[in-house]
Amino acid sequence: MILALVGGIAGVALSCFALALIPFAILQPAALRSINSASTAMVSIISISGVGLMGAPLAWHALRRMRRSEIEMWKTDWFWVVVSSIVIALALIAGQVILFLKLFSGVVGALQYVATMLAALILLSITVGSWGKFSTLRAWGHLASGAWLAVPAAFIIEIVIAVVVAVIVAVTLSAFSPSEFSQLQRLFQLYQRTRNIALFSAWAAKPWVIVLGYLMLSFILPTVEELLKPLGVILMLRRKPTPMEAFVGGMLGGLGFAAVETLSNLTAIGDVWLITILARFGTMVMHGLTAGMVGWGWGQWAATRSPWKLIRSFAGAILLHGIWNACVVTIVLVSLRFGDNLRALQNIGNSAVFIGLIGLSLLVLIGLSLGGLVVLWVVGVRLRKSEEVNG
Repeated sequence: MILALVGGIAGVALSCFALALIPFAILQPAALRSINSASTAMVSIISISGVGLMGAPLAWHALRRMRRSEIEMWKTDWFWVVVSSIVIALALIAGQVILFLKLFSGVVGALQYVATMLAALILLSITVGSWGKFSTLRAWGHLASGAWLAVPAAFIIEIVIAVVVAVIVAVTLSAFSPSEFSQLQRLFQLYQRTRNIALFSAWAAKPWVIVLGYLMLSFILPTVEELLKPLGVILMLRRKPTPMEAFVGGMLGGLGFAAVETLSNLTAIGDVWLITILARFGTMVMHGLTAGMVGWGWGQWAATRSPWKLIRSFAGAILLHGIWNACVVTIVLVSLRFGDNLRALQNIGNSAVFIGLIGLSLLVLIGLSLGGLVVLWVVGVRLRKSEEVNG
């Protein structure tokens, strides 16, 4: 209880500190002042403040528990689920209107935060349904663990891995292909001046770059993230959570992780904001489902001390996450290879292959998103019935 209370208060303090920076974001020095920079700063501040604000309900419910109030269980009120869905739709419409009219896009930061958090709560409601054996305090605790613990830990580990891989690539190129190494150095120097990612489009077609990109983003990163997202479940294993508790706890950790990842990827508001945030909603489904699978595996290990269900669930989560990332990497690589030069794409003899790859990847992403929603609901129903049968 004390840890939850202290963590919640710290989150609120972070939120207040971030909000205090708003005047500095607006009143920037004249040399730095621009609508885009002010908007980006505002969106970043709102996102950081919103993530910290998760501490408010966590601290409140921890304080109530410490005062020995009645344990408040999470209950799905379908009326508020419908209301939340309407609010999400209105927030997305309002955000797109603001961008279309070229108004101050910093306001969109608040709208996308509301939409993201409500989407996470809707996914929780779809899974939990009428099951009333998960306390509200634990729900917020697992959500915060994914946002506050898993994200920083994954970021640090992934940065370390990226640096190690970059050093290995640099050493290998300098030793076996000095000309390519010199070319890459010049590209990085030019990129630092222009910030034009299209400079690397030719490198995106190199077979070893493609293989390395898929290996990193479709296996190594999913492995790290799936290991860390259900941290809340791992920390609670001594209490031997039921399969449903472990699944929901893992899913909440995944949703907290996905919420922060979504907000961090939407700090720069652009013309394709609506498409991007809708795609990120699909990512939230994926993160919630895979983290729930791993959480369930940890719950099985706590109950039986047999590692096989944990290994299978972990492998399945990495596979789903890897397929998702592979589709995204495919779209990015093809887009990076051709950029906006559609005529170049049309003049290539095998252009149908590239168009087909993008189309197939999009279909897989949509299928995983919709299928993930169905699976979350079905798994929730089956686990709830199983616990009712077992008493």
